[in-house]
Amino acid sequence: MELRQIKYFVTVAEELNFRRAAERLYMEQPPLSRQIRHLEEELGVELFHRTKRSVTLTEAGHAFLEEARLTLAQAEMAVQAAKLASRGKQTTLKIGFSICAFNRILPEIIQAFRQDFPHIEINLLEMPTAAQVQALQASEIDVGFLHLPIHADDLQTEVVIWDQIVAVLPENHPLVKLPQLSLRSLAEEPFVLFPRHVKPDYYDQIINTCQHIGFAPRIVQEATPPEVAISFVGAGVGVSLVTAIHQEKQNSGVVFRQLAEAIAPLEIAIAWQKNNKSSVVHSLIDVAKKIKLTN
Repeated sequence: MELRQIKYFVTVAEELNFRRAAERLYMEQPPLSRQIRHLEEELGVELFHRTKRSVTLTEAGHAFLEEARLTLAQAEMAVQAAKLASRGKQTTLKIGFSICAFNRILPEIIQAFRQDFPHIEINLLEMPTAAQVQALQASEIDVGFLHLPIHADDLQTEVVIWDQIVAVLPENHPLVKLPQLSLRSLAEEPFVLFPRHVKPDYYDQIINTCQHIGFAPRIVQEATPPEVAISFVGAGVGVSLVTAIHQEKQNSGVVFRQLAEAIAPLEIAIAWQKNNKSSVVHSLIDVAKKIKLTN
């Protein structure tokens, strides 16, 4: 089976007329008819019902048409990738991401990017921020969606998500009567918090803020992702601190409250090497800038 035969079949299937299909293909009708016959013989099925007045697809023809179109599209993508590669253009994009970024913004960015660059193969790799920084510096990934702050002078970042921190308490907790809480009011409470290695700098900010107002949080349970921490709170294990976006979800058994203290907002950014001149990478960055969220 040849690629041109598949193209001939798709054209006839779209026109349902051999004369018009031949005109579209800039060829004579008899050779086109012979090629379709050869294809049917090779497949061992009849693709078209032919009468003197009409041409229609058989059931086998309908089934083959869907796959034939996909084959032609993939072939075209392969051609474009080869042309780009021959000109030194990038044909794959490796993206590191945190779970929070994936849940919040990454699918929308990828979808928008694919519309303009359907020939670029995208590889997604879930990894914590520290691993993303190392992978970026080693050129193992092209961009990362990670938590700020990071300490890497050779990387550039652009914030795409800005999210405030709120307290989450069991729905029967006495403090839920208050519209806003001070962290100090939680000093005697057991805490459910994410492990430090997940976001070390941000973890330290939370601990330092608590210590600054006079207490060290008593962490009785570590949990990640935030949805798990919220479930623990609902089960009465303790209280927690999570990003405000989780207020928008249906969470039974818990209540969210604003904090009086100013804890620095959680920031997720797209990061890349400062010396990366790839037009593909910078196109993705442009898409991310347009779609960035602020909560």
